[in-house]
This record gives sequence, structure tokens and C-alpha cells, in this order.
Amino acid sequence: MENETYFLMHKDIKVASMQIDDNGNISKLRKNNDTSDHLPIGGQMNDIKFHEWWIDRAIPKTRHGAKNALEKLGYQSTSSALVNNLALSLNDCYWIRPRGENLKWDEVNLFKNDFVDNFGELTFDNNYKIDIRSKTRFDSATSQGELQKKWCIDKDRKRIMIKGNYGDSCQQSLNEFFATALHEKQNYDNFTSYYPINIKSDSGRDTIGCYSFNFCNENVESISAWEVLQTAKIKQNESLFYPFKKACISLGISEDEFYHFMDYEIMTDFLITNTDRHMNNIAILRNPDTLKVIGMAPIYDSGNSMFYKDSIDELRCKNLKEIKTNSFIVKEIRLLSYVKDRKAVDLSNTDVDFNEIYSLDIKERHNRIEILEKLYNSKRAMLDAFQNGKDIWKYKVL
Repeated sequence: MENETYFLMHKDIKVASMQIDDNGNISKLRKNNDTSDHLPIGGQMNDIKFHEWWIDRAIPKTRHGAKNALEKLGYQSTSSALVNNLALSLNDCYWIRPRGENLKWDEVNLFKNDFVDNFGELTFDNNYKIDIRSKTRFDSATSQGELQKKWCIDKDRKRIMIKGNYGDSCQQSLNEFFATALHEKQNYDNFTSYYPINIKSDSGRDTIGCYSFNFCNENVESISAWEVLQTAKIKQNESLFYPFKKACISLGISEDEFYHFMDYEIMTDFLITNTDRHMNNIAILRNPDTLKVIGMAPIYDSGNSMFYKDSIDELRCKNLKEIKTNSFIVKEIRLLSYVKDRKAVDLSNTDVDFNEIYSLDIKERHNRIEILEKLYNSKRAMLDAFQNGKDIWKYKVL
């Protein structure tokens, strides 16, 4: 089959044309110089960066349940799923329009039009029945991460993201509730709240998932730190923190605003041992019409925390100064060296009820609760020493 030509659109602004094959690969990219400001930030530097932006837009092929979903929907790859659904997203206002079609943003965007996220539904339920009557071409196909996820529209027509867990444990969802409670105790306002919802586990057991409301809409789009970093020059083996800071400031975020957010996020992530604050789990917000950066996106995706993958034996011998993380640098404790305001977190308001939250997990994991609380309190003691001027990453013993 001959490659088809598509226009990359930002709402109704044509920013580029390209050919796309059946596997979602692009070629013959031609950028529109008259609308270059509306090109994705991550694809403005050169064609290689643009290709990387396009690849990153697709659902990861490692998404839990992706193989089954692809087979059931008849897609060759997650990239071909992306193309078939016009590369629409609930994170931004980019999409692709086939040449020869007169589709408008108003007709296709997921923020206002009904949709069924069949791909997401199938990652939760192998036996999900696709209702042909409600099948739409404009499914959401661009959420990131390996965990099973699906977009839905609630009774008030708000867009919500539902997330599951690995295996029968629901600790990843419970971790989101814990993080929510922590932020509420801090009276911090720039975070995403997560709420419980009943789902099925991999084995078919009734369990708890979580959901959150979308913080993007037609007037607010999200740009990941990964994409922002495509504009930066990064030296070999250099930490990504300072290039990200420089890029954010160049886009209009003040240095004070940057540190106010990052100081708080780094320290609360340290408390809950969030080891997955990678560059797609940090973002900035932008107005898609004026292209003006609004600020840092709310904290989101804190589920891969609280030692959720560790066995009980591993928890009992955990060295809290040797934890590795997927973030700006590998060693978690070294992230504290980036903090400017050590008092950005109020340690007197970090007491969260462990039993109330983690007793909701399967009974086989209830013996973890006491140890998790002990480890959390040890982290609080470490942060207390840090807040009192001690560079704790420099010492073997606190």
C-alpha cells in the first residue's frame, strides 16, 4: 500500500506535512515555515528531533495488555493505532489530518467530542467486547507509561484517567492515595488528586484502581520534560536537572517558580520513595493559542513508590541511602542536592495514616504495613537532618 500524506495540525493550524506508512513511520517531512512557532517544542530543532517526538507520541509497546489490545483491534503496532486515531491526545491539541479531508479541530478533538478508548479498555479486560455502534475513529491513543490505563468520560462529561496495578496487589493505586493525602496535609495546591475505583486485577479478582481528572483542556496543553529537553544542549553524562531548568526559564517560567515546584516535588518524592519521576512524569503547561507557558504542570503519577515491588525480606534490609531512581540522576538521595529551599516541605504535616490506606491492599500484603511506616519515618528523619543543614548524601551514617 502506498504511503498516505497527512498534515500535522495544531488545532486548525497546519504546521507540517508528512507521509506515513502502515506501521506509523513518517517520511518526506515538510515543515510550514509560516507557522513554525506552532511546531511541537520537541520537534522544532531538526528532523531527527521531530521523528523522536512522533515516536514518543504513541502508546509504549510495553504497555501492560498492549499486545492483546493490538490483536483485538487489528493494529500492526501502537504506532499504526496512533495513526488510525489521528494521533489525537488528551494532553495537547496536536493531531493529523489526512490529505483531501476537510476535518476541523472542532469535529475531532477529544476534549469535547464523545469517544470510546477501546485500546485502554482492552488493556484492563481481555474479554472486553467492542461495541461497533459506539466505535469511533477518534479514540485516545497517546497516553504514556507501561501501566494499564484508559480514558473515560464521567457522568458530568469530565475526562478521567483510570489506572490499574501490576498483579493482584493494588499498592500502586494506594500509593497515589497516600501521595494525595500528603499533598493535602501540606496545603500544596499544584498536584493531581487520585480517587479509588473498583476494577479487576490480572487474575480477575475484584480490586482497587485509581482515577484522576484531566488537568488539560482545549485551552491548556501539557508538554513533558522529555520534550522540553529536546531544545537543550546536554553534555555527555550531565545531569538533566540544570538543562531542564535552563529550558524552562527560556520558555517563560521564572527561576523562583521553577525552584518552588521542584524543591517541593523532589522532597515529597524522597519521602514516599517515588523511584519513577522520569522525564515523562514532569511537565509544563502552555496555552495552545497564544503559545504562552502557563507554569509547571501539577504533580502526577506517584504510584511507583513506597517500595511497591520489594518483597518483605527486601524491605527488612533496605538501605535507604542506596536507592536508585529513574529521574534526573540515578541515586535518589543525590536529588536533594538540587533543592534550594530546604523548608519547602513542612515536616510537621507529613503524618499520614498508613493503616487506613494500605489495609485496603490484599491480605497477603498486610504484613508490609508496619515496615512501610517504619521506612517512611526513617525517610522523615533523614529529611529532617537535611532541613537542618546536613548534606546527608555525603555521610555513610546519619
